Amino acid sequence: MSEPTAPGPSVSRLAGQLEYLFEEHPELRTAPVAQLVARLNEEDRWARAITAYPNRSDAEVHAHLAEFHDRIGAVEVEEARQQVLARTDDLE
Repeated sequence: MSEPTAPGPSVSRLAGQLEYLFEEHPELRTAPVAQLVARLNEEDRWARAITAYPNRSDAEVHAHLAEFHDRIGAVEVEEARQQVLARTDDLE
């Protein structure tokens, strides 16, 4: 199954994902943007593959990950990170 080109998640959605990620892994708050981009793209590919191939084992879904291209860029991730850090720093 080949995936049609679809827009990536909004900056707002990425900020929400990063907020949860930073709660679970506070050390990622200072991680390089490239590391965050790679992680978010991997999670995004998995989510799209699971949707496209429901009721399949993890191994079967994993075999299809290459069908799903990266949709998340560094500019959006940095903007999302700044939003999250501004919100969380205000709470401290």
